[in-house]
Order: sequence, then C-alpha cells, then structure tokens
Amino acid sequence: MKRFLLLAAACCFLLASCSNGGTKPTGDPEKDAQALMDFHAKKTKEMTDALKSLSLSKAGKISKEIEEVTKQFQDYYAKNTENKAKFDEVYGKLLNESLEGVANDLKEKFGGAEEKVEEAVNEAVDEVVKDIAE
Repeated sequence: MKRFLLLAAACCFLLASCSNGGTKPTGDPEKDAQALMDFHAKKTKEMTDALKSLSLSKAGKISKEIEEVTKQFQDYYAKNTENKAKFDEVYGKLLNESLEGVANDLKEKFGGAEEKVEEAVNEAVDEVVKDIAE
C-alpha cells in the first residue's frame, strides 16, 4: 500500500510539472518574461502547424493552453506588484524584438515588391504603347 501511495504521489508530481510545459511564474521577472515569451513562440508554432493540417480541435486546445498560462503570469504579477513593472518592461522588450524580427523577415522575403510591381507595370505599358504605335 505504501508503494502504491508513493507511486501515485510521484505520478501526480510528474503530471503537475508537465502541465502547460511546466511554464509557471518563478518570481524572477526577467526569467519569467523570457519563459513566457519562449512558451508563446513554441505554442504559436504548434498553432500554425495545427492550422496547416486543419486540426481545429488541436488549435483550440493550444489556444486554451496559451490563455491559461498567460493568465497564470498575469495573476501572479497582479499580486506581486513589486516585480510587475520589471516583468512588463522585459516582456515588452522581448515582444518588440520578436515583432522586429518578423518584420525584418517579411522585408527580406517581400522587400522591393512594390518596385518590382511598378517596373512590371511600366514594362507592360511600354509594350502596349509599342504595339499601338505599330
């Protein structure tokens, strides 16, 4: 019986530590901000993959998990007001860096698209004018 209780306790501990990827506030605002950002990045990729495979139920579960973990951090820092400003500052900085990275990736992929479209339109106009002149 004692072994069973020990095994049950170990299983409960394992499940508790694995829920939500183990992402929980620690009280260190810098580490927590980084952990939350990493969690969001991971889950965003999982969400993208789920949507690509048209698995809406999986996407819904991921969305719910994101909401729950984010709420844990919000609730924790709503109570831990002395570290809230630092957490918000670090998380905001990380979020801005992430968004700048996305913007730069899009610029690299689609940069110069407007010029290319304008050039193609001008070439088409020149061809039409040339054809009309002939």
